[in-house]
Formats: sequence, structure tokens, C-alpha cells
Amino acid sequence: MSDDGKEAPAPGLGFHTLQAKKYRMEQLARPSHWSPGVRVKSAEEYDRYADHLARELLATCTPEHMAVIAAQHMIYSDELKCLLEEDKTDLDKVFKSFFKITVQTSTMTAMTAVEAYRKHSAEKRAAGVRARKVEVMALARKIAAEKWRNDIDQEFKIGKMAEMVFSDLKETKYCKLVSSAGAVKRWIKPEAPYFASQPGPG
Repeated sequence: MSDDGKEAPAPGLGFHTLQAKKYRMEQLARPSHWSPGVRVKSAEEYDRYADHLARELLATCTPEHMAVIAAQHMIYSDELKCLLEEDKTDLDKVFKSFFKITVQTSTMTAMTAVEAYRKHSAEKRAAGVRARKVEVMALARKIAAEKWRNDIDQEFKIGKMAEMVFSDLKETKYCKLVSSAGAVKRWIKPEAPYFASQPGPG
């Protein structure tokens, strides 16, 4: 206890406080997910990075591509293990071989990942087009059904109705998905009343 009644600071307390602050800052500065060049500092980070990367791969790769990537890395790991066991004395040779295998494996993995991404993107676009096609077909039938309900004099045959609906659809956001009145005619056929399918003018 000092003369003025204040307790003297413990030796080294300031240093430990600074170290603790530095540790907290390092923890805060750590990236939230793994990317090439990021070093794993703990088991917790390893699990977190692996989980995040796995979810990214699942979102962009098919099971087939995942199997290829896993197979490539299994072979890569085994080749590295064999190199280290075969010639432990010639480290320069080992590292050169290691570098060569790393480049080859990384290239193959990158190509696989790019191919998987492109395939996934193409499938996603195709699925989007299919979904919009279903929407435009439903809209065409809705428009046709409404027009036929209002056709008290039963004037609109299916061909004429297809032309009118085609014209209406060309003014919507689905305009690029509507190729012809003939396609619209096929879409609205289930909605056509009996008179609309009968021969005659209209």
C-alpha cells in the first residue's frame, strides 16, 4: 500500500493487459471465412472455415463434381505422403515435386470448380426460364378465359383468341417468352369453350 492509501500496481499488470488487448484485436481481425492464403489458427477456426466452405461447395457444385474434387485431393495427399517417405534427405527434390503436384492439382480443382459453377449457373438460368414459361402460360389462359367469359355473342374462335392474347402478352414482361400466336393457341386450348373450337368464321 502506498503512502496516500492507494494500492501499488501489480508488477507486469500493464504488460498483461496490453497482451490481452492485442490478443482480442487479433481475434477481431480474423476473417470470418476461409480463402486461399488464410492460415488456420485454431481447431474452432478449422471447423468454422470447413463448415462455411462446405456450404459454398454444396451451393455451387453437383455431387458428381464434389466427388471429383474429393478424389483429386485424396490422390494429392497420398502423392505428397509418398514423396516425403521416399526421399526425406533430398528436400529440394521433394519441394520441387510438391510444387509441381500442387500446381497440377490446383489447376484441375479450379477447372472442376469453374465447370461446376458454369453448369450450376446454366441449370439455374434454365430453371428460371422454365418457371417464367409456366407463369406466361398461366397468364395466357387467364386472359383467354376472361375474354371468352365476356364474349356473349360467341364470336372469338380459338385462332382469333390466340392472336388477341398474343398481342396482350407482347405488352407484358413475358414478351420475350412468347414466340408466336401458334404457341399461344396451344397454351389456351384447355380453356377454350365448345363454340371456340367449332369450324366457322371468327
